[in-house]
Amino acid sequence: MKLIVAVDPNGGIGYNNKLPWSSIQGDLPRFKHLTNNGVVVMGRNTWESLPKKPLPGRLNLVVSSQELILPPGAIRISDLSHFAQFKNVWIIGGAKLINSCWDLIDEIYLTRTISEYTCDTFIDLVQLKKTFSMVSMQEHPDHTYEIWKKR
Repeated sequence: MKLIVAVDPNGGIGYNNKLPWSSIQGDLPRFKHLTNNGVVVMGRNTWESLPKKPLPGRLNLVVSSQELILPPGAIRISDLSHFAQFKNVWIIGGAKLINSCWDLIDEIYLTRTISEYTCDTFIDLVQLKKTFSMVSMQEHPDHTYEIWKKR
């Protein structure tokens, strides 16, 4: 399973259930290209924050213990054991889901902003550095694209 996420230098990924930055040049097209024709897995809050539901061109899995009414193209799953039956799976957020899935993730596609932002939602960057090794990095003026693989 893969994780795709954008973070600030402190591991911040969100503020008030939204991205804390207005945009990162090229990040959304990269996200779409990498996850297209795959399965995106998200928590309920991430699902609710999406401007367009479901994300087109992907099967959307929403992890929630609550019953949800979802449109075609989206499926509620109640626990992480359901991931094994799918191929090309991408965890896309939020922090609670990511922080509970570190042991299931093999590869991370990380966009890291240079600037710090006001955030109220964070992922554990210590766990990232402890369990994964960076295998590539592309530098841009305001961010980097990094790929990390499990050791």
